[in-house]
Amino acid sequence: MRCALVLALLLSAVPVFAEDLAEKAYGILEKNCQACHGAAMQMSKLDLRTRDQALAGGERGPAVKPGNLERSWLWRVASHSVKPEMPPGGKLADEDLETLRQWIMAGAPFPEAAQTDEEAARKAALKKLEERPITPEERQWWAFVPPVRHDPPGAQDANPVDAFLAARLAEKGLTPSPEADPRTLVRRLYLDLLGLPPTPEQVDAYVADASPDKWARLVDELLASPHYGERWGRHWLDLVHYADSGGYERDFDWPTMWRYRDYVVKAFNEDKPYDRFILEQIAGDEVDPDNPEAHIATGYLRMVLDNNIKDERTRMDELDDNVGTTALTFLGMTVGCARCHNHKFDPIPQKDYYQMQAVFFPTEEVDYPLVSDEVVQRYKAENQRIKEGQEPLRDRIGELEKPYRAQLFEEKLDELPPYYRKAWETPEDDRTEGQRLNARQVQALTKQIKIEDVLARMSAAEKDDRDKLELEIAQLDAQRPEPYPTARAVAERGSEPLPSYFLHRGDPGSKGSEMDPGVLTVAARQPVSFEPPPPSAESSYRRKHFAEWIASERNPLTARVMVNRIWQHHFGEGIVRTASNFGKTGEAPSHPELLDWLATELVRSGWSVKRMHRVMLTSRAYRQAADDIAANLKADPENRLFWRAPRRRLEAEAIRDEILAVAGTLDLQTGGPAVRPYIDPDLWQSSTSRVWGGKEVGDRATWRRSVYVFSKRSIRYPMFEAFDQPDMVGHCAERTSSTVAPQALLLMNNAEILLQAKFFAQRLLEEAGPDPAAQVERAFALALAREPKLDEKLQAVEFIERNPTGLVDFCQAVFNLNEFVYRP
Repeated sequence: MRCALVLALLLSAVPVFAEDLAEKAYGILEKNCQACHGAAMQMSKLDLRTRDQALAGGERGPAVKPGNLERSWLWRVASHSVKPEMPPGGKLADEDLETLRQWIMAGAPFPEAAQTDEEAARKAALKKLEERPITPEERQWWAFVPPVRHDPPGAQDANPVDAFLAARLAEKGLTPSPEADPRTLVRRLYLDLLGLPPTPEQVDAYVADASPDKWARLVDELLASPHYGERWGRHWLDLVHYADSGGYERDFDWPTMWRYRDYVVKAFNEDKPYDRFILEQIAGDEVDPDNPEAHIATGYLRMVLDNNIKDERTRMDELDDNVGTTALTFLGMTVGCARCHNHKFDPIPQKDYYQMQAVFFPTEEVDYPLVSDEVVQRYKAENQRIKEGQEPLRDRIGELEKPYRAQLFEEKLDELPPYYRKAWETPEDDRTEGQRLNARQVQALTKQIKIEDVLARMSAAEKDDRDKLELEIAQLDAQRPEPYPTARAVAERGSEPLPSYFLHRGDPGSKGSEMDPGVLTVAARQPVSFEPPPPSAESSYRRKHFAEWIASERNPLTARVMVNRIWQHHFGEGIVRTASNFGKTGEAPSHPELLDWLATELVRSGWSVKRMHRVMLTSRAYRQAADDIAANLKADPENRLFWRAPRRRLEAEAIRDEILAVAGTLDLQTGGPAVRPYIDPDLWQSSTSRVWGGKEVGDRATWRRSVYVFSKRSIRYPMFEAFDQPDMVGHCAERTSSTVAPQALLLMNNAEILLQAKFFAQRLLEEAGPDPAAQVERAFALALAREPKLDEKLQAVEFIERNPTGLVDFCQAVFNLNEFVYRP
């Protein structure tokens, strides 16, 4: 029944096309309004013959405010919301009112014949703004030219990465750095691929292995680890600004968003082909409608900030996030400014933006059921039974409370100035605007009546009857079935989407031409077809066609952008340093031939991300030491030729995971709902949402990988905030790496860190015994994957022996070492 009602409402709200709507609405105005507001006379100085005149309005202000019924005087008098009610002969038919409503919400278009010369000229000028041709020269920008696969220079048996890098170094007369020592390399690889430190036993086993292929085997071993997906899934979550809450002031939790996070982790672990990964996130419901995982993937489109307000401008903001994040993440292009005007630097017309917006326009938010239709229907039927059983009980409670609520309402009304009562007692149709406002304030008094005050006035018998009714309601509530699992996803309703429009200056009230779906024109060498689906289809398939274009080997951007991101995380910065800006305000690639070789290799490999890891990680370039060479440093101080390994601090999550791993407390359980580590109540209670839910310090259930920590937009976990985790409001291609006092203060004073230092000390006692020298050696092996130098060992032993809490304090000092929080 409920579904039928919703469907009826949806069907009643389907608008006719703009041209027909303009003709129908104008006919209504001509028949019912223009006798008094047209050529013969303009009562109240209002003329409704042209759009400009209607927008200008008369003595009472604008007759029409496109997209806003409340500010459209014409609508308010025609719907009899205010006086004088129009037209004088009686209210318009419901069908005519619905046409006017749709017409105003669609921008109040007028037929061409009803336009003045001035208005026609203005519309022609606006129409011209919608067209911005792309020149052949603009198409020659390096990022828009398809990648060309160049043969690696030099020896044929060399790793292609080394071949391309060596050629550039030779041009500059520079030499690469020597290979780092084995222990450093093992720690580097573990932190890069897993975000976890190796155990001393794992390091020792690698050092003792004499086989020539041991490095390649270690790379494969770590790529096969389930913790690889946790590490690299976290990188992806930065790009899509993953969060477990909606943001804004109230920041409501999204309790099922974690399913998308688990989908990402699983996709990386399984080496899901990158083109398929793209398809499922943008259009999973269209490409594989029977696969629940594909629906979960569309949670990507649900990361938009959500303030629970559903109006046209908010919808435009949500679509802007979908368009902008998709362009940044997959195409490495900034398109957001084309929402209001043609891109100032790149050949991205505003029309391209709105054609891409048309791709996402038909989507609707859904909670996709992860159970059969039979289970869903059984759940709904059971809840309907309970609802029907509770309704008469609630009605009886209402009858018991009614006289006392009326008394309390009258008493509260008496406390207000007399004009409030006058407004309340005036018939609704006769109220002035001021009285309407006062009446709404009086109506709000009902919400201020407290149940305690009602109960205080009831007799003992009435309260007893009420308690019995409440008990019956509670007994029915106890019979409710457990909610079935769902996932935040998107879907469409049918094959014929509602029209979307070009918005001049990005204003929903200034609609231009209706937009067909499209792509980034400058990156499409051939027209992209958006074939309409059959009428029986459940979707427009616009997102499917769009995603197929993005994931096509013919797209010059997609493969380049992805291999550049992988390179960025292994080598410190991308071949293109502006990883999400391949346009003219971004940087050109330092090694264009290498970038193109990697991009074509990604496609040739079947879009295998793990294949790209192997190519990069088995290169000599990756295994270089991070030490400076004076001549190289002078010639290339920014290391743009990659002559040494980068020095960079670990991300916030990796630092926390490393602390837990070294302390021996890390819970390696994978997947599932997010956990909420302890946050001082003074912090989260002062936030706008005032909700966190973390328990006390030392809750072992929260000591899981940091990718599973609840990501609340209004309250970031303090350690993550101190170490530069992004706020997840927008796309993040590269994290900042600040050095500020709160980082050291947190590692020295945070209760959770202090507790982990105690567990680390306990672990050293258990594994190394009571000897301080052995404890120091074990600590260095666990935390730094090396033996302590003699002076380090002597100082540490002296410190431990001199202080009653020396071992715990030493462990905390290890957590504060630069070497501990930096990738070697």
